[in-house]
Amino acid sequence: MVLALAVYGSAVLLVGLLTARSSSRSSESFLVGDRAFGAVATWAALSSTVVGGSTTLVLAALVASRGLPGLWLDLAGVLGLLALGLFLAPRIRSTSAVTISEVIGQIYGPGVRRIAAGLVVAAEIVWFALLTEATQIVVVAATPWDPTRVLVGTAALFVAYTALGGQRAVVGTDVLQFALMAAALVGLALPLAVRSLARTGVPAELLTFPTGPRMGWIDILALLVLVGLPHAVGGDVWAKVLSARDAATARRAAVGAAASKLVFGAATATIALAGVAAHVGGPPASLFPRTVLALAGSALAPLVFVAMIATMQSSCDSVLLSAAAATTHDLVPRWRSAGAARVCVVVFGALGLLVALVLRDLVETFRLGYTLFASSLILPVLAAFVPGLRVDRRFAGAAMLLGGAAALAERFTHVLGIDPVLAGTAVNAAVLAFGVRPGPVRD
Repeated sequence: MVLALAVYGSAVLLVGLLTARSSSRSSESFLVGDRAFGAVATWAALSSTVVGGSTTLVLAALVASRGLPGLWLDLAGVLGLLALGLFLAPRIRSTSAVTISEVIGQIYGPGVRRIAAGLVVAAEIVWFALLTEATQIVVVAATPWDPTRVLVGTAALFVAYTALGGQRAVVGTDVLQFALMAAALVGLALPLAVRSLARTGVPAELLTFPTGPRMGWIDILALLVLVGLPHAVGGDVWAKVLSARDAATARRAAVGAAASKLVFGAATATIALAGVAAHVGGPPASLFPRTVLALAGSALAPLVFVAMIATMQSSCDSVLLSAAAATTHDLVPRWRSAGAARVCVVVFGALGLLVALVLRDLVETFRLGYTLFASSLILPVLAAFVPGLRVDRRFAGAAMLLGGAAALAERFTHVLGIDPVLAGTAVNAAVLAFGVRPGPVRD
């Protein structure tokens, strides 16, 4: 295990070193790789970004506790990516923007652009915490290492190669990571899980779909908002779209990523059912890595171990780069340089590590990051793409701030007793409705 991890870590650091010089030419080179990525690279990079801790560890825990209706966690993301590919990706790429906040600023003005950038940074820091926690769970499941040291070490690795090579390093490692993920998790672990289920039988109480006794339509609606909308409108997702060579490439990559996410989600659910049927022990969040390692056996364990690390890392680097881009390109434009972006990657990596050390709860961190983003940014952005509709920029900015604040308040106080993302989205929609004006031209 140690040797496999050392080889993999050296490989991704090497990619960072090899791309460092070309990424240093300009801020745009560092953040979007000079928009030089073709269909295969963009598809692999976007697929790697959207298949991470939520599609594996969190999904497996949800399927184990709620049954097959937990698959809506993955299906919501699939639907969001399809909406992105079919309706939004070409229009986003045609803006020639560098960040999601810049796209928002082109529509609503510089004030709302800064609000959006601040929200993106906050959400991406929490998502980095989520993914470092997920990596820690995978490593601790396979080794006797101290969890805190693992958390710090993996965060340092993610920060190092992202800061070195920027988007070129991220996409370069994404291609490697996606190949590892497909080979080990879909090509190896999935068939082994199917064989195990054929021997043990499938827990019947977990097989109801689309709803079940432990998960109803309100829960599913919350997941569609919580997870689905950020896959259609997300800083790290849009960064890949904006890095594509052209609009057609962006569209194909998004639709292809939806298919990839569906395949990995189905594989994860099958592995989770196999783990439950085989009575794999440990905390719910560690069900996925423990089951995969048990299925693989000692001979294949190093391969699947590295693949699981790659799965977490493939999303981790993207959120760091997205936060750095929002800061240097939107919040503080005078910092617009590759050097400043590198510093931001390090700073936000440290802040994300701090959040991970404080929370130490994978599912809670997952919900916090998605809740903040889904209830603040998404509805105003989607409204901007509706033909014949204009929204007063003042109400758009207020909807972002009040929606996010309402969701966080409900998350920590539970005053209303409803899902926080639904509470925040409802407030967002209500504020936005007051700013809607008929006509094709915006304020």
